[in-house]
Amino acid sequence: MATSTVSAPAPPTILITGASGMLGRALHRLLIYESNEYNVIGLGFSRLEVNHYHEYFPPPTPTKHYCYESKIRLHGINLLDYEETSTFLRRYNPDIIVHCAAERYPDAFETNLAASFQLNVDATKHLAYEILRLGDENKTNARKKPYLIYISTSYVFDGGVSSMVYPYKPGSTANPINNYGRSKWEGECAIRDILNKEEGLGQGVIVRVPLLYGEDCVDLNESPALEMMKVHLPQNRCKDKVTPEIKKIDDWALRFPTSVEDVAKVLKLMIAQLLKGSNERAIHSGTYHVASPHGCTKYNLLQLQSKILGISRDVVEKRAVGDSSGPPATSAPRPQCTQLDCCDTWKAMGQTFNFVTLEEGMERALFGFPERFMHS
Repeated sequence: MATSTVSAPAPPTILITGASGMLGRALHRLLIYESNEYNVIGLGFSRLEVNHYHEYFPPPTPTKHYCYESKIRLHGINLLDYEETSTFLRRYNPDIIVHCAAERYPDAFETNLAASFQLNVDATKHLAYEILRLGDENKTNARKKPYLIYISTSYVFDGGVSSMVYPYKPGSTANPINNYGRSKWEGECAIRDILNKEEGLGQGVIVRVPLLYGEDCVDLNESPALEMMKVHLPQNRCKDKVTPEIKKIDDWALRFPTSVEDVAKVLKLMIAQLLKGSNERAIHSGTYHVASPHGCTKYNLLQLQSKILGISRDVVEKRAVGDSSGPPATSAPRPQCTQLDCCDTWKAMGQTFNFVTLEEGMERALFGFPERFMHS
C-alpha cells in the first residue's frame, strides 16, 4: 500500500521595501542570517547590491547552516510604478510587507517636494490597497491575512512647540512642523483609513522611530547621528596651515539616537507575533513606538563619539562648537524634543526591550574610523 506524504507548508514571505537603506538592511540581514523561518524578499530602487558585512562590520561566527555572503542582490522595483509593484506583489504574495522605503532626510525632502510626497504618501497608499487585495484573494486561507508594517517617525510631533508635553505616547496629538513629518503623518492616516477602518481587517501596523544610526555604515552622511564626525576626517582638515572653519553643531534639539540593529530585532519580534493565530497574538493593528531612552543633543553626541575615539576635548573645540540658539535657520524646521514613550509597546509585546547603550552602539558604528569613512 502506497503511503502518502504531506509537504511542509511554505515559510511565510516577508517583503521589505527600502532594503538598501539603514533600517531595511538591518532587518533584511537579521531575517536572512539569524532566522530560517521566513522567505525574505528585499526591494531596492537606486541601490540593488548591498554589503551586509564588511571588514569593519564582520559577520557573527558562521554556523553549519549558513554561509555568509557579504553582497546581496535586491529586487529592483519602482514603488511609484503601481503596475510594476502590483505585478510583483501578485507573484510573491507576501504575508507581511515592512515598508521602510521613504525620503527620510528633512532637508532633501524640501528640495523635491512633489516626488518626496509621492514616495512617502502615494506609494504607501498603493501598498495599503495591495494588502487589501491580497487579503481578498486569500479569504479561504485563515492563516493568510497579510499585514503592512509602516515605518513612521517621531517627527509627526511638534517637539513641544504647542503641546509642551513629552514623552509622546502613540495616542498623543500629532502636529508635524516640517514637510517630512507631514508626509509620514499622511502615510499613517492612509494606513489607518485603508487597513484599520472600513474595508480593512486590522492589517496595518505603524511603528514610529526616532533618529536612527547604522552600525554597518561606511558613509557618515547616511545618518544624521554620525555625519558630525566629518569634522575629524583628514580630507576635511586644512592642509595649508590656514585656520579651518569651526563647524556649528546643533546643541538645542534633544535626540534619542537608536541603532537600527535594535529596531530590527523589535520588528522581528512583531513579525513573529503577527503570524500567530489571533488568540495567541500580542501585537495587533495599531501604533507602536520603538526608541532608545538615551537622549542627547548632536553636539553632546559628537563629544561622546570623539571621546570613544580618543580625540581630546581641545581638538573637538578647535573643529566644532555647540549651537544652542535654536533650530538652524537655513534648514527645514526641527522639533526640539520628540521623545517617544514605548511603555505601550512593551506592554503589548509582554516584554521590555533592552537597547544598546550609546557608548556601545557608537563604538561599533565608528569602528575603523577614519579609514572606514574616507569616501564620506
